[in-house]
Amino acid sequence: MRVSVVIPTLNRPAALSRALASVRGQRLPAGTRAEILVVDNSPDGNAEALVTRFGAEAGGALPVRYLAVPQPGVASARNAGIAAATGDWIAFIDDDEEAAHGWLAALIAVARQGGADAVFGPVHAQAEGGAEIGAFAAYFSRRVCAADGADVTDRAAYLGTNNSMFSAAACASVAGPFEERLNSIGGEDSLFLRRLVLSGHRFAWAAEARITEWVPPRRLTWTYVRRRRFLSGQIRTFVHEMAAPRRRLAVVRWMVVGAVQVVSSGALALALRPFHEAASRRHLVTAWGGLGKVFWMARFRGSLYGTGLVS
Repeated sequence: MRVSVVIPTLNRPAALSRALASVRGQRLPAGTRAEILVVDNSPDGNAEALVTRFGAEAGGALPVRYLAVPQPGVASARNAGIAAATGDWIAFIDDDEEAAHGWLAALIAVARQGGADAVFGPVHAQAEGGAEIGAFAAYFSRRVCAADGADVTDRAAYLGTNNSMFSAAACASVAGPFEERLNSIGGEDSLFLRRLVLSGHRFAWAAEARITEWVPPRRLTWTYVRRRRFLSGQIRTFVHEMAAPRRRLAVVRWMVVGAVQVVSSGALALALRPFHEAASRRHLVTAWGGLGKVFWMARFRGSLYGTGLVS
């Protein structure tokens, strides 16, 4: 098995160094070869020297390649990584994440069981700089209560590419495959997963493929979390509008779910505020997510990447 690990990056040299070191330290199963492909999304190519140094240190054991994609956009970066990858499988990790030593081996083990076109693993959030992440952890983590190798196709809406591995054949089966119209908005991974599901692909869960997402202090505010959840709610709805064929009933269903969340969670947030501020804040975040599901249209969307600095 040949695996290409794609790391999109944009102006995060310290975080990229950590991510690269964690991937370079992976223990590969017998009969497996891997490469690391860093896709630099900065206009000035500022990650090239760092990647070149890591490549020299890695030697031939785990080749490190650099690819410049100067037009900012996470969808463009991921598409370029897929196009340049030589592996039968393509794994993704974000530049602000750190892989556990057995991460890649765990993804490969589930992929080798057969029957799955993509494999996903858990994401555990930690605060940068030794700060306490507290109640914010849930909004940056991914937990799925499923056994190793379990089918999680029906949970596609709750998955993402930050800790994932796709067969190259599955990537080639979807045009794009990441929608570059969503470069600054986000949701390109959710739309990609939805398109895979609609074309009959299956997803599996790798419970031992653990990754840590390091969250900077500027994100650890309730204002930030509410804005992020609003955008996530929008994505939950509009991927069905952008899917082919359009799934209008699914759009309506998510809008109804959103409206219920706005009313119920909004009311609970107000009722609990004088007595239990922490619970009130959590319900308010849920209400903002519901608001995003209702107001998913393009005119209400902000930026999730680049200058928006939401994610």
